[in-house]
Amino acid sequence: MEYRIEKLEAFSVIGQEIELTNYEKKNIKISTTFWKKFNNNLKKAYLSQFANWIKYAFMGKRNGTLFYYCAVPKNITVPQNFILREVETQKYLVFEHIGSMDKIYKTYAKIYKEILPNSEYILVQNNFLHFERYDYRFHWNNQNSVIEIWIPIQH
Repeated sequence: MEYRIEKLEAFSVIGQEIELTNYEKKNIKISTTFWKKFNNNLKKAYLSQFANWIKYAFMGKRNGTLFYYCAVPKNITVPQNFILREVETQKYLVFEHIGSMDKIYKTYAKIYKEILPNSEYILVQNNFLHFERYDYRFHWNNQNSVIEIWIPIQH
């Protein structure tokens, strides 16, 4: 599996989060249902994006509990029921998951169980474990869909 290294300047996002479980199948169901709710909340808050849209999904862990945070780039104000997050300037390993959402855990397994343990990279997971970046190449459960996975590493 190929990857690239990219430095990303600090940026701000606004979004909403939900608690996950320790079960992959349940988490896929929770996250896909949550995306539908989140996208609906974007419309209600007049935050729908158009041609060059970008969305994010951050995976975080607090007190041993996984959280999934869906977000869009911050615009001028933070609507009610949305959470502002600041993402620091960071270097990342960037992987591409190609295929449907139900196969994303296979991509994560390959990254975290095969590639990273056999690399010299040191993970920096202070604020989140990783994030997924969605853009025009993403199409729900399409075999050609692309999701970028950004994993923070030490400089």
